[in-house]
Amino acid sequence: MKTCVNQLTCLRRAPLLEGLDDDFCGQIGDGARSRDYKKRLGRIDTEELSTRLHFVMNGEMHLLRTSPDGQECLIERYLPGDFFCLSSLLSGRCCNSFVISAASSQVLFWSQEWFRRLLQSDARFYGNLLKQMAQQVEQERHLRTLQRCAHMDSKLLAYLLHKVDSAHCCLRQKTLVIDLRPVSLTAQELGIARETLSRSLQRLGQVAGISYRRGQVHLDDVQVLEQLLEKAECGCHRP
Repeated sequence: MKTCVNQLTCLRRAPLLEGLDDDFCGQIGDGARSRDYKKRLGRIDTEELSTRLHFVMNGEMHLLRTSPDGQECLIERYLPGDFFCLSSLLSGRCCNSFVISAASSQVLFWSQEWFRRLLQSDARFYGNLLKQMAQQVEQERHLRTLQRCAHMDSKLLAYLLHKVDSAHCCLRQKTLVIDLRPVSLTAQELGIARETLSRSLQRLGQVAGISYRRGQVHLDDVQVLEQLLEKAECGCHRP
């Protein structure tokens, strides 16, 4: 399809395309196809994830995997500007996961075979992909460390800072907003009960400069979180 200005702008902001020239990015945009998903009704199955690369234009998509006991476990959240299933693109193996639409979303997609040919044509592009994969591994290690943390409030503070560091937040009227919805999946991601997470969020909402409403944390300044974690005995966010 012919790339529209909005799609090209969104693609250019993606770290995967950092440093690439306009013609190359335009080629990627022109090779994309688009699909719209309704909130909570859209689903991308394992087979499609294993043969196509996807990019979120708008909305929010969740990557899930089924545990041995049948539970659907949240692996990753994807927001506008995120490519997903990069590991399958590199390995050529089955993704073993599926994606659902957490909000009404528009997603671009390409065949993996077509994308691999582009990777081989530009060393910078391939280098960006390896960098993205390394960052994903580091994020996964960080989340595993958080799951082992026994101090709930410190775990939550470090998780919120992780969301800020990975740019999974937004700015509204000079207030930083971190969306944790659905809270049940966030609790699962942290390896705790939803009720435990809710109580910790309520305590956090009593701190000056922080408020919590309907699954969203509002911050006047991210330094408030950093100061709270610095005072805690737990060091799960410290280098």
